[in-house]
Amino acid sequence: MLATLTRFLVPAYRRKRPPCKDVAILVLLSSRPGLTDEERLSARHLEHYLGEYDRFLVGPPDHPVRLEGFKVKTFPGKFFGSVAAINRLHLSPLLYRSFEDYRYIFIYHLDSLVFSNQMERWLATDVDYIGAPWIRCEDAPWVERDRVGNTGFGMMKVEASLKVLANRYRREPMTYWMDLFTQNSRRVRPLVDFLRKLQPYFPASKLVNAPVKEWDIMQDPSPHGRLGDVFWSDRAIEYDPSYRVASLEEGLEFAFEVGPRKCFEMNGFRMPFGCHAWEKYDRSFWEAHLLDRKAKEA
Repeated sequence: MLATLTRFLVPAYRRKRPPCKDVAILVLLSSRPGLTDEERLSARHLEHYLGEYDRFLVGPPDHPVRLEGFKVKTFPGKFFGSVAAINRLHLSPLLYRSFEDYRYIFIYHLDSLVFSNQMERWLATDVDYIGAPWIRCEDAPWVERDRVGNTGFGMMKVEASLKVLANRYRREPMTYWMDLFTQNSRRVRPLVDFLRKLQPYFPASKLVNAPVKEWDIMQDPSPHGRLGDVFWSDRAIEYDPSYRVASLEEGLEFAFEVGPRKCFEMNGFRMPFGCHAWEKYDRSFWEAHLLDRKAKEA
């Protein structure tokens, strides 16, 4: 019954119209009312190198941050304020439907940097997803195999993303209902706690156990949990075998994240298009490439 109802509510994905633009750059804002100095530097890099493309500030309603040259796109506040909330946004069809006029969205968190204008090169690859790779190194002991990668500096094909998410809901109906009803923690947590108490009495019941499992996964901010990044890197292909994730080699030319010095070596001692989490992972590696540093030296 649940599967039938879900299939009725979530039809198989059909493109409504061909995209008329190539790429929208999305800057996801936090729930804080302002930007840090490092975030402003990140925004300056974006403006300097990719200022010719459509750029959007994505945040909760009434967010006070505005930047010249950026349009504003708001989503419900439940998608902001925590790692788990942002993950839900990355897995929400609402995000991708909002940009169906574009072939790609380019997600640029404000802990990212871009170092050149290679956008046309990456649009021409026609991959469905590419992001900053994860490699085995001291920064990431949780990584078991080198691969693409993190959505914080990532490019995603809108049509392919919507197809994956529609297939996921239709194949796993419980994910649709959990995504629908677990956005407001204060309202849903009492229900999940009640179901958790029932688990010992109904160990084989999907109706009892599946919501608890899905809730626990979506609340887990750890890098080894099933985050939105892991979903698009590892699991999207389960719902659409034609979904193409960029190779590690492509990913290293695209961006670095963990272990930037090792990534630099793996990439033939060449700088990437950009990076993610530059403050967190070996900030000193990036210092020479910051616009502020270059301006002082000039």
